[in-house]
Amino acid sequence: MPPDAAAALRRHHWAWLHPAALAHCTDLDPADREFLENWVGNGRPLVVARRAESHRLRLGLTRPGTGARRRIGVTVAPEAVLRSMPPLSLAAVEPHAPQSWKPALQRLQVLAAEQGLDIRVYGSLALQYFSPWPCVRPDSDLDLLLELDQARPPQPLLEALQALQADCPAPRIDGEVRRGEWAVPWRELARAGGRSGWLLAKSDTAVALRREPGWPARVARAAVRALYQELMLAPKPGLVSPVDNGAHEDMTPATFFRSLFALRRYFARIAEAGAAGASFAELQALGRAAEARMLKATGGINAHRGAIFNLGLVAAAAGACPGADARTLCLEVAQRWGQAIRDAASSAPEDSHGRQVAARHGLKGARGQAAQGFPVLREQGLPAFEEALRTTGDARRASLAAFFAMMAVLDDSNLAWRGGMPGLRFAQSQGKALAAPAAMQAPDWEARAWQTHRTFVARNLSPGGSADLLALLLMLRALDPPLRPVTPCG
Repeated sequence: MPPDAAAALRRHHWAWLHPAALAHCTDLDPADREFLENWVGNGRPLVVARRAESHRLRLGLTRPGTGARRRIGVTVAPEAVLRSMPPLSLAAVEPHAPQSWKPALQRLQVLAAEQGLDIRVYGSLALQYFSPWPCVRPDSDLDLLLELDQARPPQPLLEALQALQADCPAPRIDGEVRRGEWAVPWRELARAGGRSGWLLAKSDTAVALRREPGWPARVARAAVRALYQELMLAPKPGLVSPVDNGAHEDMTPATFFRSLFALRRYFARIAEAGAAGASFAELQALGRAAEARMLKATGGINAHRGAIFNLGLVAAAAGACPGADARTLCLEVAQRWGQAIRDAASSAPEDSHGRQVAARHGLKGARGQAAQGFPVLREQGLPAFEEALRTTGDARRASLAAFFAMMAVLDDSNLAWRGGMPGLRFAQSQGKALAAPAAMQAPDWEARAWQTHRTFVARNLSPGGSADLLALLLMLRALDPPLRPVTPCG
């Protein structure tokens, strides 16, 4: 089989080896070698296992018979595979099943027809299809491979399987639900219900802890809640809060609430798109549609354009890499879409105040931050937040510390538009003064922050870029697991 065709083989596929290939498997036990030579020589296949190397295939088999179960594994070159086939269908394996299993198998075929599923079988019953020796034992499970589209919720299928198992106790139904690249045991999914708990998932090349059920909705809730928390936080110099409208004559808290309501489904959709491997152009299309809904809800006022861009990209990264920590998700944006963001920025029309002033003064702007994985958030915002939270235990004070730390260094095009480069540099100096650890702990810090707010209002300065990064930080904090397992991203 050509290497490119062999690379398409997935876990649980069957593969027929050239008999001579076993000669290169030098680490086999003599008894296992004799058994495999007989098995392969009589035209029987092996099962494809998870690959550890891209240029090699791992194949295996549980030895049939009545003795102790023994798994045999070999690693071969792709060229050693003569042919292959996917896991067997329910109809194919039913004649080989014990009589006590027939009611469950028949019910499963009805379920597959009702739900439009192609249910496949692996494990002992599938092996029995090929074996002249007994493989199915009284304690054997029925292992199913249930392939679901990413957009299809698993809950109806899981509930149907639970009901079927209650009616047909034999055999115990086991197996995996596979959605895209990853597969999760269906019983674990059923136990998790609608919660976004950690689940052990397997792909064709890796094992990882992932969040499966309800994850896009969880991402969306984290994004919307973060935007709400950012709005309610004060004092943020020059920005809208429940205290006042800051330096904005056209915006009130109500404007932001209407915008939030319009965006509530956007973040789930873009998380799903990220999970499906969407291109930056596809993410852009979702963002433009969300922006249109926002402007309609606010009467043409741009309340959350920056958030649609920044939080939308991270939501897509979270969809593609569930369970990754805050810094990893930022870097995922750069790795997956960084070049496309730069290419789009170089050809995009200067259709906003921020883009116009960024082009005029050579500022990176929001697109530059995103293309580099939000370095200001990673290098200034998160450390400031974590240190303030450690020393004060106050999430509000930690959020403001992160805000001022980012304002101190961010080339915020909103500030440059409103106050020119002198206004931007003034705002950065104020952020630096308020973010200093000694200043944060001083008794008059709060009063100084409010005075800075009044000064910004008087000078018509509004650090909207820093506000967007603060909302992004709060979203990442909500998604960041307390314990951070290493989770490979596809």
